[in-house]
Formats: sequence, C-alpha cells, structure tokens
Amino acid sequence: MQRVAFVMRVKEGQQEEYIRRHQHVWQEVLSDLKRAGVHKMSIFMFGLQLFLYMEVEDYAEAARILAESDDSVRWEEYMAPIMEGATGETYDPANAYPAGLPEVFYWQAD
Repeated sequence: MQRVAFVMRVKEGQQEEYIRRHQHVWQEVLSDLKRAGVHKMSIFMFGLQLFLYMEVEDYAEAARILAESDDSVRWEEYMAPIMEGATGETYDPANAYPAGLPEVFYWQAD
C-alpha cells in the first residue's frame, strides 16, 4: 500500500464552492477511485491551500486508470475553473494526480 500526498490551491473566492462540490462528488468518480485501487482519500483545506492524502495500491496505475476514465476526466474539467496548481499556476485537469510529496516521517501505533 502506498501513502501519497500532494498540494493544490483553490482560487480566491472559490473555497465554499470547492467544499460544496466535494459534498456531492459524483458516484461515478467514487467508483473510479475504488476501481483504481484507492482505499482512502482525504482533502484538507487551509485558506486557499489544499492538501490531499490517499492510500492506494499503486499510485502510478491509479493515476493512469483515472486519466483514462471519461467520468473522472469530466470531473477534473468541472473542477478546473475553481482550482490552481500548488504555486498558483493554471490548474491542468489532465495532470490531476501529480508526483507526490516526499514522505519524511510516518508513525503508527501498535
């Protein structure tokens, strides 16, 4: 199982819309995530910053499966107008799952 995290940004003034859309994620997208081997996913928001964490069987394979799914591609295109890249650059819905952040510490209780 791989643990993957990356950062993104929501555009200024679009925070509530981002939250609203994620309260109603399309069932087809949730099915795609499951089919892609994603077991857990969380998105945290701090101001405009978004931090995504997931546990996935094979991240590269999951990204490929999601990029080939019409429903998941349509979701990313739907999200693109309210999103930015991690440093404020234009959000690229074709690269919705970028290289993850390096993990520098992990701890789990017995």
